[in-house]
Amino acid sequence: MRAVLVFPAAPLPFGDTAARWFHLLACDLLARGHSVSCLTVTDEPLARVDEARERLAAVTRRGHGHLRFQAFPLRPAVHPLRRKLRNLCRPFSELAYAPGFRDALVRELDRGYDVLHLEQLWSGWAGLGVPRALLNIHHLEIIDLEGARGGTLYEQKARWQMARATARLLRDTTTMRLFSPRLLDRVRTFNDRARCFVVPFALDLGLYPLQPVVDEPVVGLLGSMHWPPSRSAAERLLTRIWPLVKAQVPRARLVVAGWNARRYLERFASLPDVAIEENLRSPADFFARAAVLAYAPGRGSGMKIKVMESMAFGVPVVTTAEGVEGMEVVSGEHALVAEDDATIAAHVCGLLQDRGARLRVRAAARALLEGRYTAAPVMARMMDVYDGVARGT
Repeated sequence: MRAVLVFPAAPLPFGDTAARWFHLLACDLLARGHSVSCLTVTDEPLARVDEARERLAAVTRRGHGHLRFQAFPLRPAVHPLRRKLRNLCRPFSELAYAPGFRDALVRELDRGYDVLHLEQLWSGWAGLGVPRALLNIHHLEIIDLEGARGGTLYEQKARWQMARATARLLRDTTTMRLFSPRLLDRVRTFNDRARCFVVPFALDLGLYPLQPVVDEPVVGLLGSMHWPPSRSAAERLLTRIWPLVKAQVPRARLVVAGWNARRYLERFASLPDVAIEENLRSPADFFARAAVLAYAPGRGSGMKIKVMESMAFGVPVVTTAEGVEGMEVVSGEHALVAEDDATIAAHVCGLLQDRGARLRVRAAARALLEGRYTAAPVMARMMDVYDGVARGT
């Protein structure tokens, strides 16, 4: 099989959150002996792009598959008026117009292909009207920002443009892969004729060694704070849940970390026993210090990768139903799931004070990932999707 993959970030195991999936997908296809043409459009540093290229090339050097890897800068130098007109017609379509990308995509398709695999919703602009195109949707901003009102004129315009672009892409895309049934339900409100497949996210657990059990009462939250669901979960934890935890476990400490954490959460850094961190060396560095992950988003679509990574590293999770979207989690077994602040705080305190409970939850969560959310089961389903797309069935 020959797959053309379009990525909006370098496919790295610990890069952009979605890039973990990009890396697993490309590596698995190569390991299966397929031909992979990877077109990456990103403004990430050249060193990260080169690292991604080398990691994939290493798979081919072991005698697996065939790789073509090309990278393109995201933002072209075009006249501001032209950019405004383009964004008016096709909002969030920067990837499709990246310098050199369109010509490279046409060349790759002309060489012959079985599947054009486009990652993330906005990449869909590059696949409209292309046969055998598969758009992978990780989450939908129209769900994440549902209920948002007001804000600056720029923010209101961005929400309007986002709604327009989402409606157009979902209406005009013929084949989609979604991470959760919730996403499928929303897509169907725009397009009930498209072929849609629900296949979950997968992790390479070889990159996630179980961390030693932490016995200090340290609660953690990790996420990209520029993403509203992560930021809302952090603010809820800091302002509403954390005081309840401290009242029951006075020795407890809280570490909130992730991209842009200080930019958005610096005002909480003076709270007793609270640390706000960013620019972590690695996810393992964070999870090696946490006894419990407390992640309670009010709204946020798609599978929550930080929840999955916490389970993979062996850190028990307390979250909401939003936090385990797309996962077959049984509350009390694989994680503790609740909606109100008091119950979430009680679950956190219970785990902090019961080492046996932490051990049981971490073992069950890791087993769940191994059975359902690793490359073997997920990529077997993806290959079935690919076969159907290639045949046009």
